[in-house]
Amino acid sequence: MAVQRVERRRDIHVWARPKERLACVHCLHTAVRIKATYRRTLKHSRQGNQLLVLHLSVPKYHCPGCQRYFRHRFAGIRPRLRATEAYRLEVFEAHEGGSASAS
Repeated sequence: MAVQRVERRRDIHVWARPKERLACVHCLHTAVRIKATYRRTLKHSRQGNQLLVLHLSVPKYHCPGCQRYFRHRFAGIRPRLRATEAYRLEVFEAHEGGSASAS
C-alpha cells in the first residue's frame, strides 16, 4: 500500500492506495486494466486514544483474458465491512470475549 497523506485531527486519518496491480483472481492473467476506482473508509485500530481511520482508493479491474471484473483485495480487510480484522478483534477483546455483561 502506498500512503498518500496523513492528517491528525481528533482521529488519525490515512489516505492510501495499492502500489501495484494484481493479476486476475479468476484466470491469473497479468495484463489487467483499471476500469474504475472507489473509496473505502475503514476503522483500523487505536493509537493511544486516537482511532486510526483508513481512506482507501480501491481499483476495480477488468481482465481481457476472461472478461471478468474484480476489485483489489487487501490482507486483513474483508469485503463489505467497515472495519479491519485488527479493529474487530480489538473491539471483541474490549468486551471481555464478546459478552457485554451488565453489572
